[in-house]
Amino acid sequence: MNTETYAVLLLMVVAWPLLLAIPALHFRLPWPRYLAIIPAALLTMLPGEVSLELPWLLFGTGFAMEGESRWILAMSVAIWFAAAAIMRPSKYDFVDQRTTTFFLLTMAGSLGAVLTSDLVGFFCFATLMGYGFYGLLIQNVDEAARRAGRFYLIFLIVADLLLFEALLLAAFVTDDLRFAVVHEAMAGASSAQFYLWMVFISFALKAGVWPAHLWLTVAFSSAGRSTALLLGGVPVAMALLGAVRWLPIGEQDFGVSALIVQGLGVVAVLYAVLKIFTRASGESLPAWAAVAATGLFVVALGGGLAHPALWQQYEFFAYPFIALLAILLATLAYLVGGTSDTKLPVVVPQRTDVVTQWTVRCIATIQQWIKERLSGIQSHLHTSWLKSTSRCQQIVGRQKPRALRNEWGVRITFFVLLGLAMAWLAE
Repeated sequence: MNTETYAVLLLMVVAWPLLLAIPALHFRLPWPRYLAIIPAALLTMLPGEVSLELPWLLFGTGFAMEGESRWILAMSVAIWFAAAAIMRPSKYDFVDQRTTTFFLLTMAGSLGAVLTSDLVGFFCFATLMGYGFYGLLIQNVDEAARRAGRFYLIFLIVADLLLFEALLLAAFVTDDLRFAVVHEAMAGASSAQFYLWMVFISFALKAGVWPAHLWLTVAFSSAGRSTALLLGGVPVAMALLGAVRWLPIGEQDFGVSALIVQGLGVVAVLYAVLKIFTRASGESLPAWAAVAATGLFVVALGGGLAHPALWQQYEFFAYPFIALLAILLATLAYLVGGTSDTKLPVVVPQRTDVVTQWTVRCIATIQQWIKERLSGIQSHLHTSWLKSTSRCQQIVGRQKPRALRNEWGVRITFFVLLGLAMAWLAE
């Protein structure tokens, strides 16, 4: 296959799911969820490497298919195919069409984040993936799903704000926002520590790293089976991938910051292991396994920040670790058996008949009559109250001057007597 055809296929991996996400299109096609995965599956099986630069898209976004990206892309294809296979097929269900739209938008965002080669593209596709996954997370309309969605949305917004600030900081340092160039530029910048912590905190929130694991544990216990299958391969795996691509690992020794990151990872692993062997139930086992695995990955990131030469030697193993982690979490979520995908009632718009219109009109007329009667009664009571108050004020007003005269007479008498006493004492 020539380079041009390879580049077109690379672009179709992202563009095809976005196109199929249009409800008017995927409603008329059979198996749209499977059709959207075909370009990514073909790209995974083709050998070689290819890159594509698009200066007209998102300030110059580029795509690249390299050896590291192939691991994550193969994992994504497997997980998206499995999720599509276990989702309930119901072509003429309005709710199912909405779920398909969120499913395809999340797929396009995750695949774009895997293949993009610069910070701007990763930020845009990860944002699309995050909010699309929020739509999938709240498909089970119950209190647990809403609570998980609220937690996830709060963490997602905070993480995106921090990541956007880090993006602006990187753009201030260098005009070339490709990952390798940003690593080298930010490692020598005066704001390297600030950039490091903004990026680390944002991706820790997205991945559910302890102590930001709250949304992850709630999501695993309340999400439907297909959404729980995607939790490890979409938000968690893409956040770990983003940390590897955004952080200037392997460039210099970050000293105390690296030690703090390592310590946070060790605490996360110990906390998750303690939960697994003490109070973790079967439904929460995938969540605590994810917390332990992400903590272990954070320890590796801290080691790379502290020992650049060590990270340069073993950097390649980070990508198979992310892919294997996503596969294991998806398998564990499927075996544990999360909440089944809720079958919501079909929303079918119906034409209102004459009887219904007449009934609604009669109810509105009765409501208006009751409102007018209550308003008249309220006005009558208010008028009576004002008359009674005015009469009481008049009675009090007639008696008040006489009382005042009597009181002032007594006071004047006392003052006169006091003056006479003072004059007598002064003599």
